[in-house]
Amino acid sequence: MNKKKDQIVENKREIDLPKIINSEVNLLLFPFFVLERKNKKLETEYRETVDRENNKIEIIWNVSANPKYGYPGPFDREVHKVIEQILSEILKEKGKIENPISFSIYELCKRMGISFKGGGNFEKVKQSLEKIRATTIKSEGALYYKKDKKWLTKVFGLYDGIVFRGDQLEGNIIAETNLLYLSDIYLKNLNSFYIKPIDYTYQKSLESKIASRLYEILGVKFYGLRNKRGAFICYRYSNLCKKLPIKVHKYLSLAKQQLDPGNEELKNTGFISNFEWSENGKKDWLIYYWPGERAKKEMKDNRVKQLDFNEDKYLNRADVNDEKIDIKKQTESDHNNDLINKLIGLNVSKITASSLVKKYNNKLIKDWVRAIDFTNAENKAAYIVKAVKEDWQLPEEYLREKENNAVKEEQEKINSLQKEQQEKKNKKIQEEKQKLDQIYHSLDPVKQKEIDQEAENRLDDFWKSQLNKQKSKGKLSKILKTTLDEKRREIIKEWIDTGRFLKR
Repeated sequence: MNKKKDQIVENKREIDLPKIINSEVNLLLFPFFVLERKNKKLETEYRETVDRENNKIEIIWNVSANPKYGYPGPFDREVHKVIEQILSEILKEKGKIENPISFSIYELCKRMGISFKGGGNFEKVKQSLEKIRATTIKSEGALYYKKDKKWLTKVFGLYDGIVFRGDQLEGNIIAETNLLYLSDIYLKNLNSFYIKPIDYTYQKSLESKIASRLYEILGVKFYGLRNKRGAFICYRYSNLCKKLPIKVHKYLSLAKQQLDPGNEELKNTGFISNFEWSENGKKDWLIYYWPGERAKKEMKDNRVKQLDFNEDKYLNRADVNDEKIDIKKQTESDHNNDLINKLIGLNVSKITASSLVKKYNNKLIKDWVRAIDFTNAENKAAYIVKAVKEDWQLPEEYLREKENNAVKEEQEKINSLQKEQQEKKNKKIQEEKQKLDQIYHSLDPVKQKEIDQEAENRLDDFWKSQLNKQKSKGKLSKILKTTLDEKRREIIKEWIDTGRFLKR
């Protein structure tokens, strides 16, 4: 069956894109897709020493690509994300996923928001699926297999096989649809609900690829903090880079330049409340992340709360334990001097203020600096120090005001984003009009006349009548000229899409 006919048949199917998709936890925690578009690597490896049953062992997660297809990148990641959409829908509807999974490449393109015309994206998606199929994962104690509640040493892939429409099956049968076969381990972990709901709409809105990937990693790790107030996740910079995966820099300035745009985007969109860098004393750095309101809402979501994560120690552990963090080694430049000054302004001594900022969640301290006026405290300094150290509940009036302000700020961000998107859309439309007008003016008079005639023929009866009247007067109105220009652009665009220019 040819692609054009395939497209016509599948155009009839309406696709309701889900906001939430379920991602397998191992694939959220460990690297698979690279984030750079131009990438020549064929292998990614993550190593980590972990404590299991009072023994230190080294775990390895190795992803190797087939040289013929190359290593999976950002586009391939988007293809797999829409495959996850389909899997999530099946799991929600039937409670279980079974091989094979039927899909259409037109549907994948539509879910990704890319054009199906011309066949270019059709081939890209097809090659992407083949690339993911050809990529191998080797786990040495890294892969968690929920069904047996153990970590596996195994070589496997995400997909076991792909059959495209028109391929020959056993018994000389021709496949009438595209079929995807998931690997046994991947399939069983999905059916065991070793998954984490991902807000796909939010993830797609993130401009930074690093922010998008951090959202996956931190979303799982934050789940382990769900019952702990003021807790944070801490990563060594070098280890975090290997999980993303991205290049490891030798200088702090370059490391911050690399990660901070993504960190700031997660902070500005409310997924993290704060992040901080500090020296580690080994030509490496520590990065601290505190969950924001968006992350907390995800943790409270019933779809997350119902997940059976018996391996909480595994989820709760980043690669740096609290005991290993030496506050004394952190330089003063790593701490918020402005926050210290605000505490001093409330009559907290400089030594006590510095100690609070170094040892406790800065987000919580900032909250109490603002919330202290909502209390009846006579000695604000003593009150705020005790409140931070003992993790007191913030005043209800302050929380209500904060929530109202957050809603207002969120709406302002949404309005700003919508305005920006509309401006981009208008600019794109205007650029396309200019391009089509340039093509029209570059044509010889004969072709221009042919397009003019076809444009006039496409006018409805009212405008045809107006055209005849105005032609007799020797002058066309501005609105009629605009209408004809739109018809000309419409025709030129059709000629380009159908290849009519090439046939002439």
